[in-house]
Amino acid sequence: MSNLHPSMPVAILRRKVREALNMAPGFGKSEGMIHQIVNQLTGGGVDLQDLRDARDWNHQELYIRREKDKDSDEYLWYITEQGIAKQKI
Repeated sequence: MSNLHPSMPVAILRRKVREALNMAPGFGKSEGMIHQIVNQLTGGGVDLQDLRDARDWNHQELYIRREKDKDSDEYLWYITEQGIAKQKI
């Protein structure tokens, strides 16, 4: 069950994930970085599971991609060309 605040529709959170990744689009961001940026963009209180759901939806729609960082062994997330185009709509 989602803990998403009722005033923040799922579509807004999905957009905020893309917005976070569109900041310096060539550079990957960790889950923690995305969570921090999305909280700043929304005024805070974003549940981590809701963020993961929004991130995974964007990934399934090919708006974002992930790549394992060889140095840190964690996944970094990037916005795709499709994701950048989606942000412009």
